[in-house]
Amino acid sequence: MINSKWQIAGVLICAQIIFSQTQHLPNARIEKGSMPLIMERADSLDAMRKAGHLYLKGNVKFTHDSVEFRTERAHWDKNSDAVYSEDGFYFLYPKGNMKAKKGNYTRKNSIAVAEENAVARDSAGKGAFFGERIIYNRNEYFLEIPTQPLAHYYFEEKGKLDTLTIRSKTMTYDQRSQIAVAANSVVITRKDLIITGDTAFYNQKDGFLSLKGKPKCIINDYTITGDSMFVKLEKNEVEFILVVENAHGTQQTAAVSGKPAQYSDVFGDTLFLAVKNNKAQSLYVNINAKGLFYEEDLPNYVNKMNGNRMDISFDAGKMKLAEIKGNASSLLFSINNSRKVEGKNESSGDTIYVAFDSSHVSKVKVRGNLASGIYYDMSKSVPPIAKVSTDSTAAKQPASE
Repeated sequence: MINSKWQIAGVLICAQIIFSQTQHLPNARIEKGSMPLIMERADSLDAMRKAGHLYLKGNVKFTHDSVEFRTERAHWDKNSDAVYSEDGFYFLYPKGNMKAKKGNYTRKNSIAVAEENAVARDSAGKGAFFGERIIYNRNEYFLEIPTQPLAHYYFEEKGKLDTLTIRSKTMTYDQRSQIAVAANSVVITRKDLIITGDTAFYNQKDGFLSLKGKPKCIINDYTITGDSMFVKLEKNEVEFILVVENAHGTQQTAAVSGKPAQYSDVFGDTLFLAVKNNKAQSLYVNINAKGLFYEEDLPNYVNKMNGNRMDISFDAGKMKLAEIKGNASSLLFSINNSRKVEGKNESSGDTIYVAFDSSHVSKVKVRGNLASGIYYDMSKSVPPIAKVSTDSTAAKQPASE
């Protein structure tokens, strides 16, 4: 054991010469990754020169090109050209760092491994990765968390820190493209937002989430599913959701102030939902668009809208206007203030407009060469009233009881 300060300094210089694997001439071109692994300091060391081992304790620091790492106890193995830490591991790399109870670094492949309560953070403080094992490839600027990873992305909202969380069974992160890939049992959460799927790609730079494998998004009282899903985030808030193939959206609003709960569904090949403050602003459904809605106390009276395309605008998260285009048809029920069904309206045409008042149908307008509308008065036993025109309007008529 060497204890003298000057003796340790001399041995450190010798150790650098003995253990460094590459020598360079002055002004020689140095290829990336060819620089030697250098031990800069340690309080004490034991050297086994023939076996190629060096044991260091206290304030140990190593550097290699653009990275450095520190620990309290390390074993430097010349044969594998690697350093193993058993008492704390703090690894600094360009634009980030890793911490763990133990770890190792291999010079030949420039790979660092942090183990046991490992954490990797970016230097800007905008994100962090957690796991029992984190692998960093210095050459590729690539992180891998092979088991039970957790990712945090931090945003400031009204002076408070907000977090987008990603969980999965495996995860990788490309530092250069700022893209994280989570695979198997993916769960993404943020306040009232919950997104699940088999695989998720998060583009941190552009704020894009893309998911495959039964993706599902729940935001407040909306639930959206399909084959593929794209979610745009603006300052960690959902801006829009796009679903491609087998799109399905549902909304369930709770009963409020004596008004019954409401249920609605939309189906189609493609669905686009614009969101503001976690509330729907507009909804677009394309190709075989279908919509239905009903109220909790009248489950047998289901309103239906069908067409090639459907556009719905919202006011404070509630339906305001629906426009159904291309082979459009609708079946809509009229409900009075006593919660009685007054009648129903069956319409068809090229385009159908449905206006809503507090989520109740207030007006129906049909357009097209073969536009038609039939109103059935269900409050009295009378035959239906039929109207056929090129531009017809069928509105619910309040019935006096």
